[in-house]
Amino acid sequence: MENTGIKQSVLESIVECARRHGLARVVLFGSRARGSHRPKSDIDLALAGGDQTRFVLDLEEEAPTLLRFDFVNLDGPASPELLARIQTDGKVLYEEAR
Repeated sequence: MENTGIKQSVLESIVECARRHGLARVVLFGSRARGSHRPKSDIDLALAGGDQTRFVLDLEEEAPTLLRFDFVNLDGPASPELLARIQTDGKVLYEEAR
């Protein structure tokens, strides 16, 4: 994925972990999605469906990065402003095949 500053191996870990835990969708948002990140910016991910708790725990343990992750559950309550930013800036990293 271009201009996110995220290594391909980390993106592959996100996709593999999402599949393993049955997530419906994973969306990158925030500064990395906009291309305005700094080297130590966190990785903001919006999650829908599946076992999000296991996904978060496993990804933080398995992903080959020292960068911090920040997660938003799209299945729960979220502010309209945050949802609008995810909709506007978001880049889909994974979407379950239907």
